[in-house]
Amino acid sequence: MDVPKDHARRLRQALSLARRDALLSQEDGGPDGFGSLWASMGRRGLLGWSVPAAFGGEGARYAEMLSAMDGFVRAGGRPGLALSWAVHLIVAKTLIAECGTGRQRREILPAMASGKQTVSIALSEPEAGNDPKGIRTRAVRSGNRYVLDGEKTWLTNGPLADFFLVFAVTARRNGRKSFSAFLVPKDAPGLVVRDLPPPGFLEPARHCAIGLERCTVPAASVLGREGRAWEDLSKPFRAAEDVLLSGAVLGGLERLLRHAIQEGRKKPGKTAADGVERVGEAAALLEAARHLAREAARSFEAERGGEAVEHRLVSLHRVVGHARDSLCRASEALGSTDPGGPGTLGEDIDRLIALGGAASRARRRKWGHALLSGKGTS
Repeated sequence: MDVPKDHARRLRQALSLARRDALLSQEDGGPDGFGSLWASMGRRGLLGWSVPAAFGGEGARYAEMLSAMDGFVRAGGRPGLALSWAVHLIVAKTLIAECGTGRQRREILPAMASGKQTVSIALSEPEAGNDPKGIRTRAVRSGNRYVLDGEKTWLTNGPLADFFLVFAVTARRNGRKSFSAFLVPKDAPGLVVRDLPPPGFLEPARHCAIGLERCTVPAASVLGREGRAWEDLSKPFRAAEDVLLSGAVLGGLERLLRHAIQEGRKKPGKTAADGVERVGEAAALLEAARHLAREAARSFEAERGGEAVEHRLVSLHRVVGHARDSLCRASEALGSTDPGGPGTLGEDIDRLIALGGAASRARRRKWGHALLSGKGTS
C-alpha cells in the first residue's frame, strides 16, 4: 500500500527526532535542554502538524499523528517527549482550532505552529485530580470580565506555556456543576506559576502548578461555549490524548518485545516453552491493538467523540494492558535480567497506560449501563 507523501515525510521527521532525543537522554539536559529541543521541534515544523494550513500548519489527521508517535517511540524516542508533543498537537487541533473564536485562532495558532507559543491544559487539582465532582476552581463574572480563584497542578508543558487553559466552575444547577474554560496569559495579574520537582519518570516532559487569586481576565478569554467546557473541551481532549498516546505506548511495547526476543536468543536451547508462547501472545495482542488504535483515530477524526470512539478506546486499553502483562510474563519466563527494557522505558509505558485508566473505567461503566438498560450496542 502506498504511503501518502506527507505521511511518509512526517514519519521520517519522527524518526529523526527520536535519534536526537535518544542522544539528549544520555545527557543531563534539564529544563534548558528540553527547552532547546522544543524550540528545535518548532523550527522543523513538528509542532505545527495539527494546526490547520490556513494558520501556518499542516492539518494532519489523527491517524497520521498516531503512526508518527508509534514510530517515534519505537525508534528510541522517550515516551515523556511523546506526551508533551501529543498534548501540544491536541490543544491546537481539537481545542483552539475547532472551538476558538476567529481572533483566538488568528492570535494563537500561528505561534503554536512555529513553537513560539505553547498552551498548557489547567484541569487537574491537588486533591481532585481530573474528577469534575472535586474541582473547586471557580470563575465569577463581573461585567465584561471574570475573576478566577483556585489551584491547578501537574500541568503538562506548564513551564513552557504562554497561556494556561483554565477549567473553572461557572455555575451550579440542581447539584451539577457547569464549567467554562479560560485562556489565561502566564503574566496575568493574580496568576502564580510554581515549579514542580521532576517526578523521576516520563522525562523530559515538564510540569508545573499554578495558583489563581482574584485573577481577572476579559470575557473574551472564554474558549468555546460558556458553561459547556467539560462536554466540548475536556471529554474530547481526553479521548484525543488516549488516541495519540496509544501510539507512544504501542511503540514502547514493540521495543520491549524486541528486548525480550533478544534476551531469549542469548539462551539457545534453554528457552522455556511458556516464554515462547508469551512472546507470540504479546506479538498477537500488539497487532490487534494497532488495528484498534487506527480505528479509534479514524472514528475520532470523523465524529470527535461518540459511542464508536469510546468503545474502541475501551477495547484498546484492555488489549494494551494484556499485551503489557504478556510481555512481563515472557521476560520472566525467559530469565531476562532487565525485564523493564532500556532505561526507564518499562516504567514510562506503565505510567502512560495508567494515565488512561480512570477514563477507561468510566467508559466501561457507561457502556455497561447502556447495555443493561437496553440503550447500548455490543
